Amino acid sequence: MNVPSKDVVHRTALLGVHDGTHPTLEAALDAHAATGIVIVAGPHPGWHPAYQAALCTAIATAVRAFGNTKVVADGDGAMSAGPHRGRTVADVVADEGGTLATDLQDVPSHWPVVLLGAPAPSLSQSLSTRAVVLCVDWNGWTASVCPAAGPAGDADAAGEAMSNAENVLAALCAAALGVHEAFGAVQARPGSDVGHRSISLNLWSPAAEGDDGPPLTHAPAAWWLIGLGHLGQANAWVLSWLPYPDPGGVSIVLQDVDKAVDANHSTGMLTPRRPAPVRKTRLVTASLDALGFDTHIVEQPLHQNTRVPAKDTHVALLGVDNLPTRRMISAVGWDLAIDAGLGAGPADFNAIQLRRFPAARPSDQVAAWAEPPASSVALPRNRAFDDLSRRDACGAVQLAGTAVGAAFVGVIAACLAMAEATRQLLGGISLDVLSLHLGTADLDVAPASRESCPTAVRLTTG
Repeated sequence: MNVPSKDVVHRTALLGVHDGTHPTLEAALDAHAATGIVIVAGPHPGWHPAYQAALCTAIATAVRAFGNTKVVADGDGAMSAGPHRGRTVADVVADEGGTLATDLQDVPSHWPVVLLGAPAPSLSQSLSTRAVVLCVDWNGWTASVCPAAGPAGDADAAGEAMSNAENVLAALCAAALGVHEAFGAVQARPGSDVGHRSISLNLWSPAAEGDDGPPLTHAPAAWWLIGLGHLGQANAWVLSWLPYPDPGGVSIVLQDVDKAVDANHSTGMLTPRRPAPVRKTRLVTASLDALGFDTHIVEQPLHQNTRVPAKDTHVALLGVDNLPTRRMISAVGWDLAIDAGLGAGPADFNAIQLRRFPAARPSDQVAAWAEPPASSVALPRNRAFDDLSRRDACGAVQLAGTAVGAAFVGVIAACLAMAEATRQLLGGISLDVLSLHLGTADLDVAPASRESCPTAVRLTTG
């Protein structure tokens, strides 16, 4: 049997091949297809857009990371914001590829449960028998996830906190963080406590606990998204939930040259299953245009002569996977540019690094971005790649050089990038570098050496 093209292999299922968990690619794909997760939308006192953002993000990232996603929720709730605006919860679940349920009957007990708010009393007994129950919470700029302490456990407190939580960035981050923890619980890596720990991420002050910042009242007036794959679509997803009172006054440049392929669904928040072979710019533009944003398409690579005029106000968000483009960032002339990078292998697929420019060093002097010496792709030494090599040596090399990934990591990175672009507008600090490993919760930052304050627009609050 030939090795499938990298354009069709699920990027998250590929983890099981790269880390040697499964003996063949087919075994890894079958194991992924058998995984499952439950998203429970607890009763809530309001239907705030931040709650809608969390629910839609939990559903979309879960569907992409797991083989099966059950959503226990009132299917009649209507979305008033985001890419699914105008649809009901039932529509969202169906559109994303999940299954709407009314209870936990017939759901395998080993599937992790992610709670958004306090669960209905009728679910308490069922939850008490689950192997992993995780409570998702956000308050101010802080996103957090913790194991339920009992049948209802800490979920009651989480639901009470969420009732007054309006920071959509924290809500989006919390939902993605909850799915990350559920995924880690299923992976069950030796020595890892992911999925069985309490974890939080403060978007206002990532390196200092307790400083929760002011309300999210302003955001940049213009954005430029370079690269519309995993990270670029996560940026667009998060941006689509920001409560701009007049989206038509918000300029968004979308730049990419690639067409969508089947594999992109596994990490791309705006890529449907089995997409038509259209350019990613068209997919993302369609979602943002439907919300009324002022979009502009650039379907050519960033090149060495690209320059923006001095009066340009766009905040550039880069989600590219090549060093030459990254080295050009400072030369383009953006007042503020934020590059996000993710790990590509099984040990660091959930690692995130942000770099902000202008910084202490221009982008072409970042040591980590120097051109590495040419080298061939090294095949992992495990049973799966041994099998692939015997069947198709070239195909094995292609898959060995293909990054693994999960959509929930991209969303968390996008929330961090949007927070970086927004904090200074509200009197917060900026960071030249942020490095975060979600698996270990290790976090390092370097304070900004230069200030840059984007043009701001006031957001709708309340």
